Amino acid sequence: MRKLLLLSATFFLLTVASYGQVFNTGQTLKPKKFSLGVEPSVLINGDSEFMLFLHGGYGLKKGIDFSLKAGFLSDYDEYIGGDVEFALGRYFSVMGGAHHFGDFGLDGALLGTYPIRSDVRISSGFDMDINFVDKYDEQSEKDGKEAMFIGWIPISLEIGLRKNMSFIFEAEINITDDGYHFIGGGLNFYI
Repeated sequence: MRKLLLLSATFFLLTVASYGQVFNTGQTLKPKKFSLGVEPSVLINGDSEFMLFLHGGYGLKKGIDFSLKAGFLSDYDEYIGGDVEFALGRYFSVMGGAHHFGDFGLDGALLGTYPIRSDVRISSGFDMDINFVDKYDEQSEKDGKEAMFIGWIPISLEIGLRKNMSFIFEAEINITDDGYHFIGGGLNFYI
């Protein structure tokens, strides 16, 4: 019961994965295992913007992993972020973390994975960011921060190409006014 309360508190404090892109499944890395990935992607919000993401993960202990993400080549800004993922059974996980992409934000996601075959998995769930954006109030002539909530429905397909290599395709469907759609895909290596 205590672990469940701690897990729930951690999730809600970090709240609600990785600025609209997950590049992950509902399963965590095994202890002391690494993952490295590269993902060309497109952010779609009226205009289309290309980004190249680099992903790295490490299995901390059974059912818990840590990942870092960096995005480059964007006209807008570079992306840097990290999260901790906790397994909720064999095929479900919850993630919480933080990022900087023009503004600072907190991330969270709940993911489930369905194994179609031993080397093919489909995942989906809910991904949410709380971004703290700069806002200028003309009446008070003051700068301040405003919290902006952005939500997505992530859908990803992981196809095992070799024992320690897979291709992950993902799309994130924006369900809020302030967000954008996301499409990406790339290779992930497990070491």
